[in-house]
Order: sequence, then C-alpha cells, then structure tokens
Amino acid sequence: MKKFMNFRIGNRGVFLLIFAALFNTVSAQESKTSNAPFLTPTEAVAKMDIPDGFDVTIFAAEPDIEEPIAFCFDDRGRMWVVENTNYINRRTHNTGDISRIKILEDTDGDGVFDKKKIFMDDITFSSGIAVGFGGVYLGSPPNLSFIPDADGDDVPDVPAQVLLDGWGINDRHETLNSFIWGPDGWLYGCHGVFTHSNVGKPGASDEDRQFIDAGIWRYHPTKHEFEIFARGLSNPWGFDFNDFGHGFATCCVIPHLFHVSQGGVYHKQARAHVNPYVYDDIKTIRDHTHKSAHGGARFYLADTFPAKYRDRLFMCNIHQHEVLTDIMNRSGSGYIGSHGDDFLPINDLAWVGFSVEIGPEGGVYILDWHDTDICGNAINFPNSGRVYRILPEDAPKIAQPNLRELSDLELVEMQKHSNDWYVRHARTILQERAAAGELDKRSVHEKIVQQFFDAPNSGKRLRMIWAAWVTNYFGGADGESRLHYLLDYEDEYCRSWAIQLLGEDRSFTANTLMKFKQMAENDSSSVVRLYLASVLQRMEFDDRWPILEALASREEDREDANIPRMLWFALEPMVPGNADRALELAINSGATNLQEFAPRRMLETEVTVKPDVNGLVEKVAPGFRYNDRTPVELLESFRNEVALKMQAGGRFSRSRLIRNVSIPSAKTTTLKLRTSYHLHGDWKMRVVVGRKVLLEQEVSHKTVQDEWLDSEVDLTEYAGTMVEIVLENATNGSDNQFGYWGNVELVSE
Repeated sequence: MKKFMNFRIGNRGVFLLIFAALFNTVSAQESKTSNAPFLTPTEAVAKMDIPDGFDVTIFAAEPDIEEPIAFCFDDRGRMWVVENTNYINRRTHNTGDISRIKILEDTDGDGVFDKKKIFMDDITFSSGIAVGFGGVYLGSPPNLSFIPDADGDDVPDVPAQVLLDGWGINDRHETLNSFIWGPDGWLYGCHGVFTHSNVGKPGASDEDRQFIDAGIWRYHPTKHEFEIFARGLSNPWGFDFNDFGHGFATCCVIPHLFHVSQGGVYHKQARAHVNPYVYDDIKTIRDHTHKSAHGGARFYLADTFPAKYRDRLFMCNIHQHEVLTDIMNRSGSGYIGSHGDDFLPINDLAWVGFSVEIGPEGGVYILDWHDTDICGNAINFPNSGRVYRILPEDAPKIAQPNLRELSDLELVEMQKHSNDWYVRHARTILQERAAAGELDKRSVHEKIVQQFFDAPNSGKRLRMIWAAWVTNYFGGADGESRLHYLLDYEDEYCRSWAIQLLGEDRSFTANTLMKFKQMAENDSSSVVRLYLASVLQRMEFDDRWPILEALASREEDREDANIPRMLWFALEPMVPGNADRALELAINSGATNLQEFAPRRMLETEVTVKPDVNGLVEKVAPGFRYNDRTPVELLESFRNEVALKMQAGGRFSRSRLIRNVSIPSAKTTTLKLRTSYHLHGDWKMRVVVGRKVLLEQEVSHKTVQDEWLDSEVDLTEYAGTMVEIVLENATNGSDNQFGYWGNVELVSE
C-alpha cells in the first residue's frame, strides 16, 4: 500500500539567492545532531526547501526498508535496495545473516513504490550492489560475490559465488562501495583509506593479490580480472562518469571533488601513499568549498530536469544536510569544478544522504541512511531509512521499461537515448548477450557504425564506441585497425578513448607504439596527451621511453594539473634500473617536476629521507617544536584547511608541542588555538603552562560546531616572565587518537 503523498513545501527567498551569489565559499551551519528529533518521512519532506517547479516524493521508507546502505536500478526500472541491519558502529557489527536485499517497484510511476519482493534475507554486513549479467553483484566484506538469477524470477539460482575475497573491514564505513557499470564494461567501485584490503581470487597467494587502502577499483564481469583503477582520495562514497566517460569522485574530509584518470594517484587523506615515491599527487579540481562530508555522485544525463541541469554532478552533503550540484568546466587536460547550487536543503539534522541514482523517468533518487549520528559511530534511530525521488512537477509519467525484451537492434537504438539510464542499461545487456554468444554481431555492428557517423556530438559518438567495444567490434584481426582509425579521427574524445581501449590488455604492437609516439609529438589535444600519459603505465618499460620523452617535451603541458604528474608516475618505477637514461630524459625534457624527482628518486633508492618534523610544525604553530616519537603529518586540506595531524601515544598516551617564550609585560597575551577531530574518534586538548593546566577541552562532534573549534587561553598572568607552553593531544577513550591543529598563535596587545 502506498502510504505517503507528494509534497512541495517552501520556495527559496530572494535574499538567500543573493547571499549565495556573494560568496564563492559555500557555507552552512554544521550543528550538533545528537538532539535532533525523529521526523516521520512526511514531516521530513515538509521541512525540505524544495526548489520551484519540483516535487519530492517518498519512494520508500521504514518499515518497508531498514538501514538502507546501497541501491541501484535494474533494466526494468525496479530499485534494488541493500539493507545493513548488521551495522552497529564503525568498529563492529553483528555477524549474523540478518540483512536483506529488497526489490521495490513503482508500477504507476507516481514516485512511490507499490510492489515489494525480498530477493535475499540471509546476507551479512553488505555495502554495495549492482545488477547485471544474469544476477547480482554484492559487496559483503571480505567478499565480492555474484548471486546468479539467470531466469530473472527474482529468486537466487544457487548460493552466492565468491569472485574476490580479501576485502577489509577495519572501518565499516570505508570498505568496497558505490558500484557502477563503466562505459568500458567494467564494474567500478570505491574504497576508503582507513580500511586495508588485500584483494584477489579465492585461494590466491599474497603475491597474486592487490593491496588497496584508498582509491577506485574495477572488476571485469566476463574476463574476471581485478584492477586498481586509481589510488588516493579519502573515503569516496560516490563515483560516476560524465558525458565523455571521464571519472569523477566525491569525498569526505579532504576537498570534495576529483577528476579521476586511469593510473592516477590523488590527494590522500591519511597514511602514506602505497608507492612512497609519488612525491606530488594530483589535487582536487574544486574552486570552492562545502562542509567536508559528501556521499553519492551522479551526473544528470537525462532530459526531464530543466536544460541547465544536464551535465551537472548531483551529490549529497552529509554535514550541510543538502543535495548539491557542481558544474564541470574544461581546464587543460581536466576540469575545474564550480558550485552549481544548493539544490535541495533538507533542514533535518538526521538526514544522512550518501547515495544518488538517476531513474528511467529522469528523476533524481536520494538514499537517506537517516540517523542523528551522521558519522556512523552509533545507531540512534534503529531500523529507519528512506529513499526520496526528486522530479519536476510537470514531468510526464512513463511506461515501465523492460529493456531485456528489446531486440539487439532496438538496444543499439537505445544508445541514442537522451536519458543515459537507457544507454547504460542497454549497453550492459548488449555486452551480456555478446559474452553469451547470443548477439547478432553483424547487424549490431553495422548499426553501431552507422549511428557513429550520424552522431551529432562527441557524447553520442562515444556511446557508439563504447557499445562497439563491449560487443567485441574491436576484437579479432580487424580490431587494431579499427581503433587506429579512431586515433586519426577529428574528435579528441574519440582519439583519447581509442588510446585507453588499445591499452586494455596491456599488449601493444609496434604499429600502435609508433602511432602513440607520433601523437605524443604532434597531437593538439591535452585530453589526448593525458590518455597517452595514462596508458604508459600499462606498457613494458622498454616501450615507454619514446612516448614518455615526446610527452615530457611538450611545453604547453608544464602547468597542467594532470599530465606532468602522470608522466612521473610512469617514469618513477624505471628510475632504479635506468638511472642515467631517466636523468637524461628529465634534464632534456624541461619538465621541472621530472628534473626534481628523478635525482631524488635515485638518491632514495638507497637512503630513506625522513621529514623535517619541526618544519611541518612551524607551518601551523610557529615557534613550537614536536617532542614525541609518534608520527606527525602536515595535511594540505583537512576540513578545507591546512592541518597538523598528531597521534596520542607513547608512555603517557599523548603527544606534545612545546614552546619556551617570554610573555611581554604591560600587554595582554592570548594563546589562540584552532583544532578539529576526525570522524573516527575524539581527543582531548590540554594547554599546560608550568605545571598548571589552563585548558582541558574535548575535541569531538559534541564540541565542534562548525568543523573547527576555536579556543583562547589568557596568558596575561605570566606577563614579564619566561614560560614553557605545552600543547597536548591526549587520549579520550576512542580507538583513533589523532589530533588536528589548524592554527596556533600567540597574540600580545
């Protein structure tokens, strides 16, 4: 039975629009959440500030779904929801087989489900789901499993088949998540920094496994191969591809937005990079700030919303309790991400939106974990959870799709659809049929080629290339020549994707290598040159040199945000065995980063250089020195600011910054402190002068109102004397004892 109505409450005031336009930094109050009242779904929608012309419906809510952690659509437009009732907090969970996968269907298109099935009710802790290839892909650490349902009767054919194991669960919020089918036919997903996984096929040795602690991974459904697509980031819980097949991730704690290329190494929230010789990782593309926790990522590639929203990235901001949009603008080989709008302020402190999907009717669907503890350290509202649909008021209802009933040629025709929901699902079915030998490849490929030449723009042409790829048009004896044709095509995005596809199997013919070298020397597109820099890492060392030398000599890429770093990632592993040639390449190239990093890498082959700890301290706490042995790290962006990260440890379970200073006489002297905490744990800040404790302050979600805690200590009583000031990061009973110092200064007036 449908229990809820559509709601449209509240228009945005002109004042708010003007206020937002005045500021590039997007701000909203991050309030305490522990005392937020429980709102029913109807009450929650009534508080939303819904934009003019839109409706929000409650697609599903408790008790029909409980603790929803992931969702997706199948090719019939039905929603599959994974419940995680095993969840207790970030450090522990109930180990019983008590969680479920549910199938929800909205048969009349009013934005509220009216038909429900339970696909499985005996799964344990799970975090990601995708449907395709005759079954369900389920992330349930330590396993990535496949649950066959070949006849599509919504009943598992056999027990779950483990495809990969070794997925960690150190942090229940940071294991494998956010599954999405890529345009190249791989299943992509995210992984967080505080969970350590060593992934491989069941029974694989350690040597045959791949370690991941932060990044984007992918798994191929028919070749059964696993790869790390990119490393770094924080706890990404959102990944999607734009109109050109370029990947983008949304993150927590660190800057929120990244353009992700194959083989890239990106700004990492914590812990050293897996490769210690990265030296300079790729940075955020944002030009603005939000509060520091984001979840979900979907580009709006449909036509139901007003035209201005097409190509915008929709995401949830957990701390601002809003649905936001960002706009991607080309810049060099990549993008600058600018703020679109605060699309949907929720006005409910218990709203925890961390997944987004686009539906077949063009609606935006938001999954709300729903709890007052927005960081997952406790369950205060057990057995709750909602999915909302956002849709224009005047959107027409559609007939419920069933793409599996379409013929091969009808699925190819779907590659032209204005809503990418149809494009993506139809492409997956074409891939599945091709892998099963059930596709009329001749007629399919003829139609794909014709649609390629008829396509009006790059996005439509690329969809034909991707459909051709997953149906093996580029395989066999003619495959290389067909991709070489694209290498000469006028469209830079077609050329770049041909490069990536030629590198898929890590095998390159002499003709391909020669063509890549020519493109490295002459191609006018920075996007093409980025793809060339990316594919280098998939080559044998001897094959890399000519292409790398040509790319490194391109002066127009010196200041590019991606290419110089990608070239170093390709060159670095070759330096130890080819020091002279690497140094010669670096010197002759004129690339300043290669000229710095190559000799540094040569030295560090034998010698490990320790960081200047007090030099790091000086950047946030001038005059102070570090007085302990536990690690210290300077973070370029923690909650949108530079921060010194310290760890309580040692004999007295604390770490300290110390300064001996003379307090001026006849002046008022104040010690000003700016501190913060990580979602994983609280800490205790202490200020000690002599043996007197002047301040003892918990730094946690209970005390920090707006991401950072500003504190002041009056030192005037010590005027005219020399004192020792000790700043302590002390334990507070949590597992994570990291303290974050943003700014420490003495002010005398």
